[in-house]
Amino acid sequence: MSQTSRPKRHPDAVYKLVDGEALIVVPGSEAQHLVLNKVGARAWELLDGDHDVESICEQLTIEFDVELAEAGRDLSELLADLREHGALDSATN
Repeated sequence: MSQTSRPKRHPDAVYKLVDGEALIVVPGSEAQHLVLNKVGARAWELLDGDHDVESICEQLTIEFDVELAEAGRDLSELLADLREHGALDSATN
């Protein structure tokens, strides 16, 4: 996914924040649920189709103690995992 891509949560995905972590359920998905840590949960909140990958990485470096390169790698892995589990809108990934 390019730095200018604007990934978006799947419209049918349901999530709840609990103590900063996100519990995500995607109806029809093979995965029962996904659990994201605080950084992943914040990234999930920013997957609204308005923020591009680059701006999400930049926001994560502001809010958490992480370098831009590390944020980029971690976000890339998260997006791949979310895509694999059907948690991203197929029109944006």
